[in-house]
Amino acid sequence: MTRVAILGTGLIGASIGLRLRQSLKDVEVVGFDRFTDVARTAEKRGAITSSARSVQDAVKGADVVVIAVPVLAIERVMQEIAPVIGKETVITDTGSSKLQVLEWAAEHLRGHSGFIGGHPMAGKTEFGPAAADPDLFEGARWVLVPPVTASEHAISTTTNLVEAMGARLMFMDADEHDAYVAAVSHMPMLAATALFSMERASEAWPELAALAAGGFRDMTRLAATDPAMAFDITVTNRDHIVHWLDRYVVTLQELRRRVADEDAEESLYKLIAATEWEYTGFRAGNVGREQRSTMSTLEGMDFGDFIAGSWVTDKLQALTKEAEDRVAERDAEKQIRRQL
Repeated sequence: MTRVAILGTGLIGASIGLRLRQSLKDVEVVGFDRFTDVARTAEKRGAITSSARSVQDAVKGADVVVIAVPVLAIERVMQEIAPVIGKETVITDTGSSKLQVLEWAAEHLRGHSGFIGGHPMAGKTEFGPAAADPDLFEGARWVLVPPVTASEHAISTTTNLVEAMGARLMFMDADEHDAYVAAVSHMPMLAATALFSMERASEAWPELAALAAGGFRDMTRLAATDPAMAFDITVTNRDHIVHWLDRYVVTLQELRRRVADEDAEESLYKLIAATEWEYTGFRAGNVGREQRSTMSTLEGMDFGDFIAGSWVTDKLQALTKEAEDRVAERDAEKQIRRQL
């Protein structure tokens, strides 16, 4: 019987356990969580077969160890399991930043060829084993980051684990992973935090909150991320997140310029239309370099007729006419003032 130890039985760990116990035969899933009530809930949900009293007890005799704790807690877990982990045991984690985790593994699991960094790109704003779902990873990307010392056995075992979860496997370099997830996961979380904090700080918040509907809730959903996880992600991927936040600030400033400039309405509309078109393609599954659209701007192409018939072109023509009318009106006013 295969023995899997899950260290950390919150949303991710418990979801992994549920899926393992539903999809595999002859598997024993031993869980450990520093909060005994969390481990107890995971056991009641059927995510783990039994709950161990310590990290060391959980990993003794384990074929696979999954470290599913907040990122900053991973180093301590590695230190604790290092003296008792089996030579053939495969170890992986679920942390959202990878470069720091691989550095900890190199230091604390020195000489062990069984560690593979991992990151399932799935989750919820709800957390804890009560929110666990065996289908949480179905169709999601699951990134594996093997260090150069990883054995073929470790790579094949973690690959099998990912496939058992119903996820889509990706192999990446650690720094590349951290740069990309900073853009599509970490920075959006902090952008949501900033947006909600800004609105909440307004004296008009009671009225704003009463009016807020789906759009505001969708935009700020990630502000509800588990605070411990959000903090750990931020401080272990600081440089990449700052890079993307800086780019976001520049983009907001450019957007502000277009919104404020009455004479830039055509440019503003083109930006909105082009973004909507690109986003629709993204939602339809146009992802990856081979499907990336090269139509990032509207200059030099009949974009409007291509995507939506004549209404986009009509709108652009109307905006151009309005802009020309404003210029003519200003010129007429100047002419009148010169005659007076």
